[in-house]
Amino acid sequence: MRPDAAKTLGMILVVWLSVALIGSAPAHSQTKAQTVNLNMGSTSSTSAVYAWCVATANVINKANVGLNVTVVESGAALDNLRKLKEGVFDFALSIDIPSAMQMHQGIDSFKGQPWKDVRVLFIRNVTVDRLYARKDAGVKSFADLAGKKFSPGIPGASSTAYMMKFNEVLKTGIQFIPGTLSDSIGAMQTNRIVGLQKTSPVAAMDASLIEVNLTTPITAIGFSRAETEKIKAVYPYVPFIETAKGAIGQIPEAGPMFELAPIVGAMASKDLPAEVAYKIVKSYVEGLPEVAAAYPAVKGWDPVADLFKYVPEGAEVPVHAGMVRYAKEKGLEVPKRFLPPEYK
Repeated sequence: MRPDAAKTLGMILVVWLSVALIGSAPAHSQTKAQTVNLNMGSTSSTSAVYAWCVATANVINKANVGLNVTVVESGAALDNLRKLKEGVFDFALSIDIPSAMQMHQGIDSFKGQPWKDVRVLFIRNVTVDRLYARKDAGVKSFADLAGKKFSPGIPGASSTAYMMKFNEVLKTGIQFIPGTLSDSIGAMQTNRIVGLQKTSPVAAMDASLIEVNLTTPITAIGFSRAETEKIKAVYPYVPFIETAKGAIGQIPEAGPMFELAPIVGAMASKDLPAEVAYKIVKSYVEGLPEVAAAYPAVKGWDPVADLFKYVPEGAEVPVHAGMVRYAKEKGLEVPKRFLPPEYK
C-alpha cells in the first residue's frame, strides 16, 4: 500500500472510532441541562415575612431541578404585581388574592388597567392585616384613630392600600404616615405615631413586634361589624374574620373585633413556562417542613388545596397551568373557576 493511501485509511479509522465513541456515550455527557435563573419578588427585608421568602428560594434551589432563584427585596403585593407585569420578576411572593384579582379584572388599585395574565402558583397561609397601637394611646378601635398619626404599612403593599381605602369609606380622618417597618416601629416607640399596620399570623403577634412590646406595650385594634358591612358594600371581595377576645397570643386583652384576613401566596405570569412553574410548586410543597422551620406560620396550611378551599366564589384568580399539573398529580380536583384559559 502506498504511504499516502495508508495515511488516508488511518485518518478514516480515527474519525470512525471517534463517531462510534460519541454515539455510545451517555446522553448526560453529551448535553448538560441548562440552569434557569429566576428573579423572585419578596417584601421588605425588615419584615418577618422576609424569612419565608428566603426559605422558599432556598428549598427551590436545593431541590436540584435546574432552577436558581434570586430573592429580590420589594414593596410587597402591589409592587410585586406591577413588576411581574413589567417582566422585572419571574414570579413573586407576598401577594394576596384580592390584590391579584383587582389586577386581573382591572378594578380598584388597577382600575382601567386589567392584566389577564396573572396566575397563582401556591398560597402561604391566611393572615390578618393587624392594626397595632400603643397601649398608652387609649385607642380601642379603628374609629379611635380619627385625627391621629398612624402608619398603614410600607408603600406599595396591598395592606397599606386597604387601610387607606377603608379610611375613605368610613370617613375616619386618620393622618397616615406610610413607611418601612423599621421606620414605623421607631416612630411608634418615640410616640410620633400611635401605631402601625402589620400583616400577622391569625393567632399571634407578628414576630417583629414581640420584642418591641417588651419596652413599648402595644395592643391590637380592629373594626366593628357595622364598619365591615360598610366596607364590603364598596369592596365586596374583601375578606374579614372575627377575632375573639383572648385569641391573639402575647396580647390576650385584644378583641373581640373584625380584622382583614387576606389569603397570601405566590404569583407569576402565564408566560412563565409550565414546566418551570410545576417545578417551583413541587419544590415548595416538598420543602415545606424546611420552610416552616424558618417561618412557622405556614404550618398546617396546604399550599395548593387550601387555595380552592378558602377563596370565595367571584374572588378567584386563575392558577398557573404548571400548578394544575401538580394538583392533578396529587389527586386534587381543580375547580373550573380556577382553570386558566391556556390549560389543555
